[in-house]
Amino acid sequence: MEKKSEKIGNVNLDLEHYSGKDLYSEGSAEDQILEVVKKEPPERYNEMIAHMQTWNGLYHLSDTRGNIADFIPIQSDHKVLEIGAGCGAVTGTLAKKAEKVTAVELSYKRSLINAYRNRDFTNIEIKVGNLEDIEPDLKDEYDYIFLIGVLEYAGSYISKPEGDPYLAMLNMLIPHLAQGGEIVVAIENKYGMKYLAGCREDHTGKLYDGIEGYLDKPGVKTFSKNGLMELAKDAGLLTEFYYPYPDYKLPSIIFSDKRLPHVGELTERSRNFDSDRFIAFDEAKAFDEAIREERFPDVSNSFLVFMSIEARIESFEVKHVLYSKHSDARDPKYQIRTDILEDGYHKRIVVKYPKTEAAGAHLLSMYDNSAKLSAALKRSSVKVNKARFLTDKDGDFLGVQFEYLSGKTLDAILADLFMSGKKDGAFKIIKQFAGFIRAKKLPAVDFIFSHLMITADGAWNITDYEWIKEGTDPDFIIYRAIRYFLREHRGIIDKRELYAAAGLDEGRDEEFDAQETDLQQKIAGDYYSLDKMYSIFGRGYVTLPQAVETYRNMLRPAHVKVYADTGEGFAEGNMPVFDGNITDDMEVTLDIPLPENIFKIRIDPQEENCQIRLLEATVSEALVNGRVCGSTVIFDNRDPQMIFEVPMGVSVFHVRYKIQMMDRDMAGDILARLEEQETEPSGVGPFKKPREKAEYVKVSAVYRAE
Repeated sequence: MEKKSEKIGNVNLDLEHYSGKDLYSEGSAEDQILEVVKKEPPERYNEMIAHMQTWNGLYHLSDTRGNIADFIPIQSDHKVLEIGAGCGAVTGTLAKKAEKVTAVELSYKRSLINAYRNRDFTNIEIKVGNLEDIEPDLKDEYDYIFLIGVLEYAGSYISKPEGDPYLAMLNMLIPHLAQGGEIVVAIENKYGMKYLAGCREDHTGKLYDGIEGYLDKPGVKTFSKNGLMELAKDAGLLTEFYYPYPDYKLPSIIFSDKRLPHVGELTERSRNFDSDRFIAFDEAKAFDEAIREERFPDVSNSFLVFMSIEARIESFEVKHVLYSKHSDARDPKYQIRTDILEDGYHKRIVVKYPKTEAAGAHLLSMYDNSAKLSAALKRSSVKVNKARFLTDKDGDFLGVQFEYLSGKTLDAILADLFMSGKKDGAFKIIKQFAGFIRAKKLPAVDFIFSHLMITADGAWNITDYEWIKEGTDPDFIIYRAIRYFLREHRGIIDKRELYAAAGLDEGRDEEFDAQETDLQQKIAGDYYSLDKMYSIFGRGYVTLPQAVETYRNMLRPAHVKVYADTGEGFAEGNMPVFDGNITDDMEVTLDIPLPENIFKIRIDPQEENCQIRLLEATVSEALVNGRVCGSTVIFDNRDPQMIFEVPMGVSVFHVRYKIQMMDRDMAGDILARLEEQETEPSGVGPFKKPREKAEYVKVSAVYRAE
């Protein structure tokens, strides 16, 4: 008799609707992950991901996956339904908050992984099987129903033939919502900036597949923002959009329509772990332009959508999250989350929460830093955004609260000035900033331009002082401010001009670079950040300039210039540019129609250094302005030429050769070596040794065309 349930630690697996066969699997990768969660504590998952060096390991084991739900105000009496729970990367985050989590997962293997990694929780039940089979037996009403990376697969797993499978999935779940409940959908944006820039479609692995409408109809489908709004509307649901960055899979920041990103805030570049990619343009700069044009929501890489039957009733006491940033590329004792919250009166606050138990002490130190800076700036016009403790109803420490300040960061002000050509105004501010830092000798290492808010009254406000070190060289603080400004605004201004404005000695860069490395090492500890992971096993990419160069080198060899000699020498314009045929192994074939009375033709196969092996021609020899080695010619110049005599009566001249592009220095090195070793050729038939001090030498074709 087949078993109907299984217990892993405290987690119950309901197998009532399991077919006995997993319909999808990542094979041995899942076996490896299962062994990890069986044997290793969660604290070692980060280390194990770095050891595994695979996208599967990162995607299924990374704590960063849980960031997508960590900020959601799930209460301790809430019931949560998670569809497509997979290996449990988000399940644990939900279980920390909710009274009960019911997870539905089609794969038994992935359900085992989920159960083992979350076996200490007493509030998780995993139902294994197809949602359509399980749904009739769902008895609870849920405050939240999660579809994290699931809705796009409805076309493959919702078998009801009538209508739209994506709409059918939503309609299936709506009856299971509690009063005021929400369906939470995380999904890629088919028009996301990274897909426009050349990332492969996540599910099919094809470039621009979603943008082009999934022409092969693969049973998977992502949506635009408008498409999701229309889908929800058809289901009778209202929508509220959030924007995970860089995407919902490994998010570091969650934006909303009430707190969209600022110019210079989106700086992630090329963090593709799953497959290689193309980079058509600088995504960070393109995002900045979209932000300026107020188009960011349309090109956000992913969406997090809250769908509800009725609008949320705003509570004047309960605070609504508008923004959530996870600073977790750090040693666990420094990992924190920063939220912007708004209450029913539209009053906003900023709260920093510890992401680990050890990080509580770090946040408490920020409270001390607030007091130190306030004392140091007691009579200054520069203000400190003071911290205060935040506790729960029992008086237990939750985090540190700050005032929400409206204004513009010094970083944004400087960027705007440089972008508008007002360099002198920017330099004046930088000089003022540097003078203030040197005069006050503040220990605030984190005093960079983006941490200074200029409010409507013109006051400078320090908004972040996470890192303080007594005795810090003021010039190191100035150096860091310029370093991070240039990192976020690449190419906006020459570093030397900023140094001159700040009175900073460029000769100290090596000293300050070393101090910055030490600081970052202290913050990171032994933790493998995503940036560090990418340096270990990130996938490759090709930029647009590289692709253009490759195209030129690979395809242009079939595009040649032809000159004709009618007895008066070669002249431009009497023969057209000619396009031949080229194979994958760079073999070019030319069949050139000739006008009457042509004595010679000159073929210029390229406008760069190259090497050619002459395979076949209407005549057996050609004069070339390169170095001959058998039937191969090395052209160490950017005007390679092959001159052929045309026999009487020939109306089509045939040439076939193989071509390879060469770096100029490489060609020079090879030719220099050939000159050192040059000897009389032997056993090579009609091939000619080049004549010394001759501009043109002869080369013989391997075959003469008949």
